[in-house]
Amino acid sequence: MADELRVDSGALIFATLADVYLSSGMIEEAISILKDGLARNPNYHLAKIILARAYCLKGDCDKAIETIEPIYDEVKSDESANLCLGHCYFKLGDNEKAKKYYEEALKINAENADAIKALEQLVPKPVLEPETAATEVELPDEPRREEVLQIDEISVVPPAAAPVMEEPEPGEETPEAVIQELPEKTAEVESVPLEALDKPAKRLLDLDTVKNVVISTRDGLLIKHYGKAEDDIESICASVAAICLDVDESFRMLKRGGLTRCIIEKSDETLCVMVVGDSLLTVTTKVETKPGLVFIYARKIIEEIEEILG
Repeated sequence: MADELRVDSGALIFATLADVYLSSGMIEEAISILKDGLARNPNYHLAKIILARAYCLKGDCDKAIETIEPIYDEVKSDESANLCLGHCYFKLGDNEKAKKYYEEALKINAENADAIKALEQLVPKPVLEPETAATEVELPDEPRREEVLQIDEISVVPPAAAPVMEEPEPGEETPEAVIQELPEKTAEVESVPLEALDKPAKRLLDLDTVKNVVISTRDGLLIKHYGKAEDDIESICASVAAICLDVDESFRMLKRGGLTRCIIEKSDETLCVMVVGDSLLTVTTKVETKPGLVFIYARKIIEEIEEILG
């Protein structure tokens, strides 16, 4: 079959590929792909919006605005375009324009979390004025001496004696013995049909540029391996898990969310790692393969694997 990972550089899929690179933090690679693709397809507005987002993430807000504003009338109904302009003007300190574009984004999608959060930062919360008058607290009247005397004369009732347990008749079982004899209810654990993983995994192996497909736990334990057998496959699983754990912890420390995918480049191959629920899907490819296209192709397969593993 034709290898779907070998795509003509002039095809419109370059925008989707660049978007995947952006989500993986590969900003410069995304910009390079977009500029090259737009040279062949100058009227492709979606690619321009993604390019503006890339400039914004890079910190070059002026270039981002210059990329979108000339085509804004044609893309003003696009949520990403408005959100990008809002972020750019917010970074440049123009809160009025930032507010305008965030509100436009919310008109398109009222549940856009980024726009909602940004508007909360732009609109200060009202400060409640402190109460001027102190609340008067009524104190109880001092009890009369007669009442105090009545209180002193209350008799104290001794605590009730503990109930006496009757000795069981000969041959009669105690309650404790009955409890101990009750059988414990064991939870039924449903086994995962790992054979169901064969079909989605082998669709990846049908591609000429894919060498191996490995499914493992986040702790690095091998679940399934497809492709050329390797003696150290378990060591590879452990190493990939350790790398993903370090990257994930770094992202969380930077408050940038959790890891969803990463690329591990070696001299002779590339490892494309994707988080699938509580597991990891590692696709080993040849060096010339574009990792972004692996992620695009594997999206549907990830859904199938996640459904199988639960």
